Amino acid sequence: MNDKKNSLTDKVNVTMHPVALSEKDISYAKVQRETAYIGNVIDSILKYNKTLDRETLLFTAGLFRNGILELLQTGKAVDLLEMGILYIKPDGGMETASPGINDVPSMKVAFSPSELALEAVKGVSVAADVTATTAPEITEVFDMHTRKKGTEITSGQTVRIKGKRLKVAGNNDETGVFLASCDENGKYSENISEWIQIKSDELIDNMGSVLLFNVPVEVKSGTYRLIVRTAYGSGTRINKTVRAGIHSETITVSV
Repeated sequence: MNDKKNSLTDKVNVTMHPVALSEKDISYAKVQRETAYIGNVIDSILKYNKTLDRETLLFTAGLFRNGILELLQTGKAVDLLEMGILYIKPDGGMETASPGINDVPSMKVAFSPSELALEAVKGVSVAADVTATTAPEITEVFDMHTRKKGTEITSGQTVRIKGKRLKVAGNNDETGVFLASCDENGKYSENISEWIQIKSDELIDNMGSVLLFNVPVEVKSGTYRLIVRTAYGSGTRINKTVRAGIHSETITVSV
């Protein structure tokens, strides 16, 4: 076997994800996967057993792998070192009321953990967590009139912004693309009624990664904050909460 190993940390990190469909304020946690390879397993074994050598362990692991694969290929479920059952099952259903043997889909591998494995992870403590953002993120501003990318746009002309989670949906009074006049330090009024709004039905393109719109002619020369506000969920779903994303840099508008 290939003596492959990974550089592992001693922390278990999770990402927090809010549940948008719930009536209550709840979230779920997802472990950030960190894969240990056979080389890492052998390192762990050799810490406690000095009588074995690395080459012997690698050779033995290869024999176990080949034996397990041979059993799986004959349709057997395999007890994987008392940590759970590795087994095969059809990959999907059959679109017929009278299926025959030829209708059975190809097989895939599944795993059912044992009580031993489940007990082993019950006491794992989380050392760090990161809250996943659901807010719109603006990564690029492009003035279609000047053909320049950056922080300068032209009043009355078309602008394209790129990013993540940009698609605008929700109450027309609360959502859209906004330009909020700001001072030289980027400070702006938090009163949304003072902002200049481009509503969702005024957007030329309205997608998760791209918004295309015309800057209203009433936008005067000056410095602005570019803000995207949306309640879009997925598909046709509209969330109850409006999320806002503010471009990290101020925008200069010229007439």
